[in-house]
Amino acid sequence: MSRPRPLSSARRVLRRVARRRAPAPRTPGRPSGPAGTDGPAREVTQEPAPAAPAARPDHGHAAEVAPLGSRGPTLSERVVTSVRQLLGEARVGEAVSTGYALLADPVGRPLGHLVLGMARRSISEAEIAWQDLSQVGEAELAALGAEDWFVPAYEFDPQGAADMLRRVLDEQRHLAWTGTQLLLVARAAYAAQDWEGVRAVVASVTAGDTVHVAASRRHELLDLLEWLPGGRYRAATPTLDSTVRVGLMNYRAPGPGSRNVGDWIQTLASTGHLVRHANVSYVADDPELLRLVQDLAAGVRPERVLRDTPRATVQVVEVHRDGMALQDLPQPTWVPTFGWFLHPVTGQDYLFPFADAVRPIFISFHVNKPDMLTPAAVDYLRRYGPVGCRDWQTVALLHAVDVPAFFSGCMTTTVDTVVPPGPAEDRTEVAYIDFPGGPDVAVVEQSITGLRSLSFAQNLELARQWVDDYARRYHTVRTSRLHSNLPSRSVGCTVEFAPKNRSDVRFGGLIDIDDEAFEAIRHGILDKLAAVMELVLAGAHEDEVYARWQEVCAPDVEMASTTLGAMHLDLAEPVPVPAWTGAAEHAVVVDLGPGEAAHLPGLLRALADRLPPASCVLVSGDETLKAGPLPEVGVPVTLVNRTTADLGAHGPRLRDSTLRREVLLAVAVQSVPDARRVVVLPAAVLLPDDLSGLFDVDLEDLPLAAPADPRRGRRQLAGLIRSLSSRQGDDAAGALELVAAASRDADVLRVPFDPVVLVADPAALRAAGLERVVPLMLRYGATFREALNIVLGGRWTALATEWATAAHLQTPSADAEVVTYRVGARPWSDLVTAGQEAWQAQQPTVR
Repeated sequence: MSRPRPLSSARRVLRRVARRRAPAPRTPGRPSGPAGTDGPAREVTQEPAPAAPAARPDHGHAAEVAPLGSRGPTLSERVVTSVRQLLGEARVGEAVSTGYALLADPVGRPLGHLVLGMARRSISEAEIAWQDLSQVGEAELAALGAEDWFVPAYEFDPQGAADMLRRVLDEQRHLAWTGTQLLLVARAAYAAQDWEGVRAVVASVTAGDTVHVAASRRHELLDLLEWLPGGRYRAATPTLDSTVRVGLMNYRAPGPGSRNVGDWIQTLASTGHLVRHANVSYVADDPELLRLVQDLAAGVRPERVLRDTPRATVQVVEVHRDGMALQDLPQPTWVPTFGWFLHPVTGQDYLFPFADAVRPIFISFHVNKPDMLTPAAVDYLRRYGPVGCRDWQTVALLHAVDVPAFFSGCMTTTVDTVVPPGPAEDRTEVAYIDFPGGPDVAVVEQSITGLRSLSFAQNLELARQWVDDYARRYHTVRTSRLHSNLPSRSVGCTVEFAPKNRSDVRFGGLIDIDDEAFEAIRHGILDKLAAVMELVLAGAHEDEVYARWQEVCAPDVEMASTTLGAMHLDLAEPVPVPAWTGAAEHAVVVDLGPGEAAHLPGLLRALADRLPPASCVLVSGDETLKAGPLPEVGVPVTLVNRTTADLGAHGPRLRDSTLRREVLLAVAVQSVPDARRVVVLPAAVLLPDDLSGLFDVDLEDLPLAAPADPRRGRRQLAGLIRSLSSRQGDDAAGALELVAAASRDADVLRVPFDPVVLVADPAALRAAGLERVVPLMLRYGATFREALNIVLGGRWTALATEWATAAHLQTPSADAEVVTYRVGARPWSDLVTAGQEAWQAQQPTVR
């Protein structure tokens, strides 16, 4: 594989960067993490832009270019600032091109690796980004990368990252970092258990070395210290004189803590299932929390009080949803476990299962990121199941991994136990909670950054006051928030629920429900928790408690299985596909994208020179071939486009050109004759001298081989299914059926494949249900990639990277055989990319 050439366009990129006045360094575009159970919330605190750092003496690394003047940033600093700006504006292709341009020059190569790693971290999996970032060994460049270097470094080379952080801090190269960057680096060090690194970063802030830290970030950095061994949150919770210990959920963590009032409203509701038991007294090591619990117990709705229950002294224990695995809790601590699970510390480390002392009762449980379902997590859920799920999407996911689960609905439907509705005549107002109102309407935001600095009891009291307003002031609530909708309805409000996306994975079973369904949810939770809490308060052995839990949940688990089994994909009849070519042993389907037709003749000639004997080519695409008639290349070539493929009644529906092109690609793959193998390639591709090795890839008795999707956030088939379902808009019922049917009998935890290059056995592919691909695309708007992954359900084998390297997503290695340009800079464009000289040699007719 030839190196990217130092084209004149590359020089122009660098000259433009050198001439450009350097803008103030940007706070990275990534949010610090999800902020609450009711959905991700962006941190809105603005940090002051740092001043440009003074010129520093050269430290001898190869990539540093002499400063442009006696003052101001170095060229490397300007390049990195420019690249951050490109990434912030979603101009990733230009950022990648800048990296390749630098990579072509020995002097700029280390900086090129940094730039490429930064760009890849925004679009590819961290392991791919690290392939470039690991080539950066200079402290000055690592410091310029900040979190983009240190977060993956701590994941893949923790000792090297720790050593580099000491160098950066000792040389004071971190002084221009923003508070967000300092926090992300500190969290990465925390995840790798580099405790001294965490302390050193925080010390630099408290010492005043860094001046660009907003108050909210300073608080989060100081709070992180409390999660270190010996810190406040890791200290042993004292075992007080009591007969049983029950955990109440708080939301601090080594990662981003919650700022969503809705989380504490859930905890408030869950507290009702404890304090409704009449013969209970309470102790706690937090006097403020103890007073609040006692006050809630005194105010339980009379009809909800359970009077004939065991006498018990309960120690109320503060537990943290996202940090419970790190807490030293009394043995055992019973924890009703509900809400959004789980928020990671740095993006990949989920602190689940919980600490050994925890005895969870899973009710109203929501899995938002399937990445948390590691083998250990699945085993843990099976051990303590059945799992009552807040939404049907979570039920479907857990059933797919053989965890007994059922739909329980949301804990907040029961909040009226501790906040009874007030008199109807006093409720005269209308509330707008994150809901657009008129010019004179006050809209209340449910996410409040200041909640992170309040005590547990203060946040619970705020939640109680919030719900008390629903119960006593408002007769109507208009909201886009799940945890305004359900608790306000619980205390008697009329609710207009208008979420931004009705197909959100959090809403299955909670949207468009009538009063009867709402009451079924509320009383189902009340009855189930009452049954097991009675045993917990009586001091029963955990085996007896979980046996009772299984007993009371068994009918719902059975009903869930029946309900999910009755959900099916809503698919039209398969599209009839004619055979497009005669007999051939090997077939290539070329996926022709927009703007690629002019380069097709050269590709066809290159293919003819490289294909094994008895081959044919199908060209799939939906644009006019501007290069004129296809050349005679020595192998049969057939066009599959809107003029040659009769899609019948579906044709008029395919007005979207992208969907039409992908449907035609699926049709082309279906129409391949009875070949031994079919290979799919993009039209923008750099080929090896011989393609025979690709046709001979071992499929391991599976329908196809393809590369695992390298793009960021595409780790599991479950995520792909959920992403497609969430695009169903107002069709919330169709979105749920899609999740249920597509998850059934699928390996939902397996990474999906990217069919930009694939090798398939046509007969095995048809037997696996290939004819369902086009109907999936037509009904649900799925891409070819999504539809084929759903149809196969994880039944595929990995194609080695050398046969499918995407130049935009990863830097080609020396042994790369096939390099693709489906996304990012094309090899014929003015932007620099890998393999351009070799591609031009492959395309002798295109100059």
